[in-house]
Amino acid sequence: MKHLVIALMILGLASVALAAENPDIRIYLDAAPPGYVHEVHPDASTQFDVYVCLDCFGPGGGTRGTAFLLTRTFQGFKLSQTSMLGGLDFGDAEVDGWTIAAGAACVYPDASGTVCVGVINYLYLGVPGTLDVGPHPGTGYEVLDCDFLSDYYCVYANLGVSVPPNPGDPECDCGEVPVEDSTWGGIKSLYR
Repeated sequence: MKHLVIALMILGLASVALAAENPDIRIYLDAAPPGYVHEVHPDASTQFDVYVCLDCFGPGGGTRGTAFLLTRTFQGFKLSQTSMLGGLDFGDAEVDGWTIAAGAACVYPDASGTVCVGVINYLYLGVPGTLDVGPHPGTGYEVLDCDFLSDYYCVYANLGVSVPPNPGDPECDCGEVPVEDSTWGGIKSLYR
């Protein structure tokens, strides 16, 4: 029995040690980070940038990379896609998915709590639509944390081009639990 208890304690500690850093991480599209701008109104035949960003990192959390696929319904051309993490990237964001990796070091959020992993430049032709971020065909909703462990992102916000954006995933928040202010006396009265 003693050995069973010790084995369960070790297993419990190991599972805590292997827990990922960013359990509530979100991915979203932003036209002006860190402003959380999810709708743009460009003139026809003009260019604009779309940033793919992550936020809601856990304490001390960062990222070593992620992958995703974009679906575009507005009329235009993707002129370029550029990784902002400093490492390798491959794939086409709209065709087979874009995989973006950090360089040798982990990338941590800036003062706003955000890491923008890539920027895509579009030429808009004047027909409105949306740009939606979704799971990568090969890796799904995976994002790699600083310990090389997998976390799974939810989609916080998409982008609307001259139309409102499609909604992100329901209940895609930072995991904050609202707490009602109360006094110690009020808490004790609940148990009388």
